[in-house]
Amino acid sequence: MKMNKIKIQVFTLLVLLLTSVGCDDEKFLTEEPKTFYTTDNIFSSETQLDQVLITMYSALRGLSQNAQILGFGTDIFDAPEFRSSGSFTDYSRINAESGQFEYIYNYYYQTIKNANTVLSPEILDGVTFESEESKAYVLAQARFFRAYCHGMLAELFGGVPIVTELATVPRYDYVRATREDTYQFAIDELEAIVDDLPETTTQGGRLVKGAAQHYLSEFYLALGIETSNASAYDQSIKWASDVIDGGTYELMTERFGTRMNEENTVTGGADVFWDLFRLGNQNYSDGNRESIWTFQYDFDAYLEEDGQSRLEYPRYFGPVYRAIEGFGGPGDPNGGVGEDAGGRGVAFYAPTPLTEFVIWDESISAGDQRNAEHNISRKIFYNQVGDPLYGTQVPQEVIDATNVGRGWIFPIFYKVNTDKYEGLDQGENRSNMFRDIYAIRLPETILLRAEAYHRKGENQKAADDINLIRERAQCDILATAADVDIDYILDERARELFEEENRWATLLRMGGTVAVDRIREYALLPHVGLTLTFDYNLWPIPQSAIDRNKDVKMEQNPGWDR
Repeated sequence: MKMNKIKIQVFTLLVLLLTSVGCDDEKFLTEEPKTFYTTDNIFSSETQLDQVLITMYSALRGLSQNAQILGFGTDIFDAPEFRSSGSFTDYSRINAESGQFEYIYNYYYQTIKNANTVLSPEILDGVTFESEESKAYVLAQARFFRAYCHGMLAELFGGVPIVTELATVPRYDYVRATREDTYQFAIDELEAIVDDLPETTTQGGRLVKGAAQHYLSEFYLALGIETSNASAYDQSIKWASDVIDGGTYELMTERFGTRMNEENTVTGGADVFWDLFRLGNQNYSDGNRESIWTFQYDFDAYLEEDGQSRLEYPRYFGPVYRAIEGFGGPGDPNGGVGEDAGGRGVAFYAPTPLTEFVIWDESISAGDQRNAEHNISRKIFYNQVGDPLYGTQVPQEVIDATNVGRGWIFPIFYKVNTDKYEGLDQGENRSNMFRDIYAIRLPETILLRAEAYHRKGENQKAADDINLIRERAQCDILATAADVDIDYILDERARELFEEENRWATLLRMGGTVAVDRIREYALLPHVGLTLTFDYNLWPIPQSAIDRNKDVKMEQNPGWDR
């Protein structure tokens, strides 16, 4: 059963404080309430605890679509010109009070609170489990979420308060741990539970051992960067190798899945990379051997009022081809929002020069399937029936003229789009998709190991790992030891993991000025270089978190006290 089809119960913790209010009715004052829930008695069964786990899965599913998490305002995508007022890279407006930082910071701590609820000894004492094995899995999932959130917070915000207990009264005295200690806490948690997670699962989206191993590799790598400790890189390599070479996972090299005998209906052509992002192909149980952890979406669940069970990628990441004169006019029954337009795109986000052009240069990526027309569609054809231009390709000069002052015409990335929309006969309008998405895919683990090898000075091994991915993509040009540096690795991550990875976490864990240097170099719009006048390698601690922590001074991250 898909997790998003499970009804999520909402529990309300009701605390009744009875004090003397001058009432003479002693019976009223002593009457016991018929419904009196506290954290000590609200949970009695494993099923109830599992509902809290499901809220955490659901929360991280929601966060996985957050534009900042995916890399909005980094080197890979930003808002096009006509939406620049909403750009995340206008640094004249970005500071510690910006809502984006507060939202993500609080989101992770809310999940930590839910994890601590499941792990609270007072709660666990009253819960009956089906078996010791099932109890271990429940606790392992909760500790995974607690570890994951602390690790993500460390990558984005640096050292943060480590919270391991369920707070029952307001606190204003949290103390920031060091970034090193925050990473170490996440590592210790994951190492404690890795063997309590199953190798595989038939329930899509549930955590498996490979997910813990992957993040152990990532957080050890981050710890090594923070401390310059080579032994941390060795541990990163060890945990990544357990995933890569353990026999459970492998790169998909042949076409597979629900549409393995079909091609892209708009562009023609298809390959295994295209298959990876087609409906029904994302889970390990679907036969996808490079899928480690996924977030679950489903059209039936969406119809059953799970409003979050949809991907709005075609709308947000889709270009506005209907702005081109001669496209989507009277002769187009779909009004310019058909499959050949990438759906009902409104271009909230657009690729930067890096992801649209630079990483696909023939000198680097000749033959790369990931840049094939059926994966990144760069050709637009006039579609007004009866027009003399019908069926001919829109010239680049027309695209350039249409883009002036707008920037809303750019390629369709079929990682975040589809040529077959669901629900058109049930009210859908080509704004959404309903396929699962990857939380972790094996190429990311491979690129973590490549980075760890590079940081140890073993560039040939790093190149060998990178070439596992480039060979799958049938690149004509493979990486050499001399090619490998941090920029090369980040470029390869952009080729393979664009709009999959947490790009901000990737850039910020690098330290130094890696993030700001790349943002300045590849920014979509000129205002970035004009307003990014300071260096930083962490997001700011939200000012609201600093202000409410009134009993202990919480220091702000460097660069944001301005």
